[in-house]
Amino acid sequence: MSVSLAKGSKINLSKEASNLGVKLTNVNVGLGWDCNTHGGADYDLDAWALAVTDKGLKRKNLVYFSNTFDSSMQIHHCGDNLTGEGDGDDETITINLEKLPDNYKHVLIGVTIFRARNRNQSFKDIDNAFIRLYDAKTNIEICKYSDNKFKNEFGNCISLLFGVLTKVNGQWEFNAVGKGDKFGSITDALNVYGEYTLDDNTTLNNNGGKKTMAVNLSKGGKISLAKVASDAGISGGLTKIVVGLGWDVQKYDGGADFDLDAAAFMTGASSKVRSDADFIFYNQKEGPGVLHTGDNRTGEGDGDDEQIKVDLTAVPADVEKISFTVTIDQADVRNQNFGMVENAYIHIVDEVTGTELIKYELGEDFSVENAIVVAELYRHNGEWKFNAVGSGFSGGLAALCRNFGVNI
Repeated sequence: MSVSLAKGSKINLSKEASNLGVKLTNVNVGLGWDCNTHGGADYDLDAWALAVTDKGLKRKNLVYFSNTFDSSMQIHHCGDNLTGEGDGDDETITINLEKLPDNYKHVLIGVTIFRARNRNQSFKDIDNAFIRLYDAKTNIEICKYSDNKFKNEFGNCISLLFGVLTKVNGQWEFNAVGKGDKFGSITDALNVYGEYTLDDNTTLNNNGGKKTMAVNLSKGGKISLAKVASDAGISGGLTKIVVGLGWDVQKYDGGADFDLDAAAFMTGASSKVRSDADFIFYNQKEGPGVLHTGDNRTGEGDGDDEQIKVDLTAVPADVEKISFTVTIDQADVRNQNFGMVENAYIHIVDEVTGTELIKYELGEDFSVENAIVVAELYRHNGEWKFNAVGSGFSGGLAALCRNFGVNI
């Protein structure tokens, strides 16, 4: 008989499967819910799994509708259900436990309501929701977390860390964490849920054995670069950084590629560029202390989609701020906007050590905009600070150029 899980339950998954006559080698994660149009929109629940290796959390090992395999190809998201229609599981993730790499320490399993903030949705309005683990070969259910627990325990939440799979002495154990949150992006799992997997030997950034995690900022958050560098154990101060920007095109994209373009505007005391040479973008890749490394026209691939390098020691003294922006090329022609882009982020990495210092996930705050001032570096009392701006514009790159005083 399947185990009915409660928040905080811990079970030996291999043992429970054996009690049911199953030798567990492949496990399926099944997610189900009933179609609901509260507020006029369908509820789109998205299952995800995140593999954690002995090197920590990696974006490429986050498996969901937009990244259907992990790097080992042993965890697979089998397809996206946008409404909850149909009987049985609405989404399934398969995990080949037998073939997972030896350096996989944990697998986190969770669920998020897609675009919940924009649609004013939460788990309290979802009927007959469940998430379960079952043997992939026989379909025998091993454990299940079901409806009333979603509503009662996570009513106002829009995301849930269901639990963590861990291999202990050759057997798989499952901890039903049951942690509800209000994080709208699946990729928040990369940093938000690290506390459930880290131990004394785990490093998120390889920085001489020091365990460091990037500071995660919300919109409007500000922090000193010198402080985060010091906390990360970077000796000699921070001089050269990489500003990386990434994004995914969401599933209702309409067919055309999205060409997002990163740019930097170097401004003085007037908050305007000193000259057009202070506008750094794909057609003018270099300015004093700032280098654009190249254009990505589709957003495909792991990691950053575009990068801008900054040598803080080479930035002229009369430049008080460097604003980093993203625009959608030909947005008007292709009828595209940032409501169709998801998992957008900006992060700051020390170029010398590769340590990620700061990260800002943009979330789902945009709809009709086709240009965003993502963040800025600014001088304050002789030091550089980072500000997570997150301000949207209509009018594309031209609007941004006018805002910063570039002649177009």
